[in-house]
Amino acid sequence: MVDGYAFANGFVNVLATLPTGTRVATAGRCGGMAYSVLDHALAGRDVPAWGPHLFAPDRVPPDGHVVADHLARRQLDSFRTPSALHFLTWSVLPDADHGPLAGVRTRTRRELPGVLRALAQGQPVVLGMVVARSLLRAGDNHQVVATGFARDGDAVTLTLHDPNSPGRAVTLVETPDGWRASNGRLWRGFFRHAYAPRTPPPLPSASRRPRAAVRAGAPVGLVHVTTGLLLVVDGDRPALAMAASTGSSWVPTLAVGAARALTDGDAVHLRVAPPVDGAAGHLLTAPPVSAASRAGAATAEDGQHLTVVDAEPALTGQDDGADGRRGDDDADARRGDDADALGGHDQRTGMPHDEAAAHADHGEGAIARWTVVVDGGGAWREGSRVRLVHAATGALLAGGRAGPTTTFTPDASTWWTVAAPPA
Repeated sequence: MVDGYAFANGFVNVLATLPTGTRVATAGRCGGMAYSVLDHALAGRDVPAWGPHLFAPDRVPPDGHVVADHLARRQLDSFRTPSALHFLTWSVLPDADHGPLAGVRTRTRRELPGVLRALAQGQPVVLGMVVARSLLRAGDNHQVVATGFARDGDAVTLTLHDPNSPGRAVTLVETPDGWRASNGRLWRGFFRHAYAPRTPPPLPSASRRPRAAVRAGAPVGLVHVTTGLLLVVDGDRPALAMAASTGSSWVPTLAVGAARALTDGDAVHLRVAPPVDGAAGHLLTAPPVSAASRAGAATAEDGQHLTVVDAEPALTGQDDGADGRRGDDDADARRGDDADALGGHDQRTGMPHDEAAAHADHGEGAIARWTVVVDGGGAWREGSRVRLVHAATGALLAGGRAGPTTTFTPDASTWWTVAAPPA
């Protein structure tokens, strides 16, 4: 059995946009997903764990996300093989034989022995599934991975990994009308599709423990949901990267503090912990120290923290005091402009304005303080989507392929989640 992606194959591939604004698009990246799960299985790696809820409402990683782009490349690879022509030629063939012309049923039976031999030797096989009856419908054809089979007399039941049905095995049996899949589709037939393995890139992954609580003082990595890139430290600045450690980059984790689970609305510091024994460094979270306790425990809060300088993510120690105070003045005006017309709630955090203002204080430690906003509220778990709101400026931590940034608009670029530890 191969391990697949947690999200279903709901991709839309935009091929072109006409002058009228109409998009020319195809549906799905089943070939890319089939090839990718085999790439990972053969390399002895787990596929990245990205739950569909992280990408709501679309339920799949967007274009520009490292996983989505990887699957798009492998999708193209799946069509750069001689057997890919069968998706077209079989779509115009009849089901039954016509004189010397073999139909889809006969051709499928000819393919079956080779598929079973490979499976008997422990080799998963990519299958091209045919349902179309014209070239115009060839895009309805599909790709899956056959992982096993069982015999009952002359009857054969294939076990499939189907990108359209994540998290469960699908069976395929022959019927008088074609090949019926347990997830509901009736296929005309199938062929063994050519596959050449490739070493998969080191794709970042969301946490594989989505129900685990995020606790103050427990290191966790942060990964940007829209791009799939890890929040790291590159030299003396925050950055987004594919790998947990590139040069002087550090794996981000949340800050040390009271040993309790964190929840929606908690104010935290994001502190950079130095590398230990050559390992990558971490960002750690801790509830902020009060002004009274800070006076007697200055060394406990020493070190660099994630903050905002000149509207850009930065680390404390980069002239953040003056810039943070300037940001306070700008933020006051922006908060007034961002008032939500629906019910007096802060547009960025979803909290009532008076509560949001309390979190966006200007007191001791506010320059490096962030408010955690959990999607849907409640406990911050490793599988949650969260936004991080800078207390001193009210800006949200955001990201893009160029790196981390800030914004005052709570859009998709402001979602973060906990990263799986590097393999």
